[in-house]
Amino acid sequence: MKKLRKALSTELTQIYLMGYDAWGKSDSITVYLQECRLSTKYQRGTWWVLEEKGQLLSSLIIYDLSDHVLGIGSVSTYPARRHKGYATTMLIKFMTRYSDCSFFLFSDIDPSFYSRLGFQAVSKENQPYSDTTLMYYPKDFRPERDQLPTYF
Repeated sequence: MKKLRKALSTELTQIYLMGYDAWGKSDSITVYLQECRLSTKYQRGTWWVLEEKGQLLSSLIIYDLSDHVLGIGSVSTYPARRHKGYATTMLIKFMTRYSDCSFFLFSDIDPSFYSRLGFQAVSKENQPYSDTTLMYYPKDFRPERDQLPTYF
C-alpha cells in the first residue's frame, strides 16, 4: 500500500537525486547534492514522500505561505519510476489530507499534468516568469494579485 508521510532527514539525498536529471543542469552529482544541502529554499520547506514497502516513489516539498495556503514544490519521481502515477497519487493524497487549504505551485513541466488534478494557471499577465507556470488549486480559490507568490 502506498503511504504518504513526512520525509526523514536520512532520506534527503535520495529525494534530491530524484530531481537530478531535471534540476542538476550540467553539475556533477556531488556539486548538485551540495547545492541542495545548502539551499535555504529547501531548508524552509517540509519534504514529503510517497513510499511503498520501504521504497521511496515520489517526493515534494511544502511551504507554509499564509493561513491555509500552501506552496507545493519540487515534485519529483526517480526517472525509472516515472509515468506510473506515483506523483499523481502523492499529490492527491496530500491535497486530500489538507483539504481545508489552497495551493500554489510553479509548473516546470507541461502544466496539463497539474490541470488534470484541478490546478489552474494564473492569468498570463500575472505570471511572474516566462519559463514556469504559476498555478493554483482549487478553482474557487481566487487569490488577489498581492497574494501571488513570486517563488517559494
